[in-house]
Amino acid sequence: MTVRYTKPLDGGWGWAVVLAVFVICACTMGVTRSFGVFFIEFTAQFNQPATSTSWVISVAMAITFGGAIFGGMFGTMFGFRPVAMVGGVLAAVGCILTSFAGSIVHLYLTTGVLTGFGSSLAFIPSMSMVGKYFDKKRAIANGIAFSGVSVGNIVFPPVFTYLIEEYGWRGSFLIAAGVMLNITAFAALLRPIQLPMPTPGPDTQAPANPNAPYRNGPSDAEQRGLPRDDSEIGPPTGAGPADDMKVAIVSNGKSATPTPRSPGKMILAQWKSLLAYIPFVCLTISVFLLGFGFFIPIVHMAPRARYLGIEQYQAAFLISMISIGDVVGRIASGLLPTFRRFRLLHWYILAMLGMGTTSLLSPLANTYATLATYSVFYGILGGASMSISLTVLAELVGPARLSNAMGLMTLLMSVAILGGPPVAGALYDATQNYNMSFIVAGCAPVLGGLVAAIMLCLGDENVRRVSGRESSPPDPVNGARPSVVKSDDKEVLKPFAIETSV
Repeated sequence: MTVRYTKPLDGGWGWAVVLAVFVICACTMGVTRSFGVFFIEFTAQFNQPATSTSWVISVAMAITFGGAIFGGMFGTMFGFRPVAMVGGVLAAVGCILTSFAGSIVHLYLTTGVLTGFGSSLAFIPSMSMVGKYFDKKRAIANGIAFSGVSVGNIVFPPVFTYLIEEYGWRGSFLIAAGVMLNITAFAALLRPIQLPMPTPGPDTQAPANPNAPYRNGPSDAEQRGLPRDDSEIGPPTGAGPADDMKVAIVSNGKSATPTPRSPGKMILAQWKSLLAYIPFVCLTISVFLLGFGFFIPIVHMAPRARYLGIEQYQAAFLISMISIGDVVGRIASGLLPTFRRFRLLHWYILAMLGMGTTSLLSPLANTYATLATYSVFYGILGGASMSISLTVLAELVGPARLSNAMGLMTLLMSVAILGGPPVAGALYDATQNYNMSFIVAGCAPVLGGLVAAIMLCLGDENVRRVSGRESSPPDPVNGARPSVVKSDDKEVLKPFAIETSV
């Protein structure tokens, strides 16, 4: 059942959604990012070089992100909750089939494609649900929900290491299948929510279809300076298929209903308009470079530690240390102070530059103590970068386009994830050490931070809001002036009514 609200809850059932997303993140990305502990086992079992083995984990993580187009489309058609539940089943089936793998190609298909795609169907829809339930508390809610990735990545590497010793890597994947089935249970908490379009004015007639949202005043995209594509007409967020994809447009006291559009065309239309929006393109390129560098240490940290002669359990715990820093960084990112001239975009740029610099200095770490220090600081800065990027994205594109904007960004990010670890593996095969691999992991986020800094030079209204630069209030629409009404002893502006000829 879809529940309708006049504004994001900033609490209530939203915290149940945060819990669900926390567990889903732990069981999808948390488990997938822990597959690095199987790296040595896969290499020895199938007699493959580091480059070929890296593809197993890269394909799984890339498809988890790259399946955004299907997660978003299926979520719009059938509802985010049932799609996430099916994703948990597919991820579990992929882990079960992995336990019977007879070649490295088999791992590409089961661990990489099937488990990755199932994780994507659960992970991508759940990511956007938090942004719909929260507004003022969105930053801290995002930080808590997506810290599930880090918590899962803290817990599972030592657990998998123990399971490998007790049951072998094949038995470990059977147990991982049971973990994945928890996704299906917690996805049931992703209750659909419908938020209205801007509130109609006193002279606005109700739409002919009572289930259709009002269209009174400029759309969310137009208010934010994005190119208009009319794709905000659609079903409620997280709801199932809409019977009527209609919108009521006030036109001299009459209403008109445009032709319904399929979910696929709606998504493509929004993607087209987003790619014409320069701040979004800059942020996407920055996150692309973040994804390329961020996952190299996650995949190659344990093998690098083993290469330096560090014991297996200690090597696995280095991955957990990255995630300990990650969860601290994600939660702390929601508590970062912002000032008039120093806001979230500045914090994002600083976190990216710091993360890259840390990896550039990592070749100096040759002992367990120095590797542990590097892992913690890298995790803090990487987790903060990931979390802040989601909040900046929500401020740039608005809640109406958040789901599809996030889908497009993660789709492009998947290409970076697909290439990062194998490139690092190829550098190890060529040089027989991991120094160049981790230097490349540092160059990418440094460049990403510089690309994000370009947004500070843009005169965009939304960039001003996330960067703290002053901006003049927007000009009234059609020369009209907003009226002021009293609500809870506060002055609020009523939206403009726009008359449109159809």
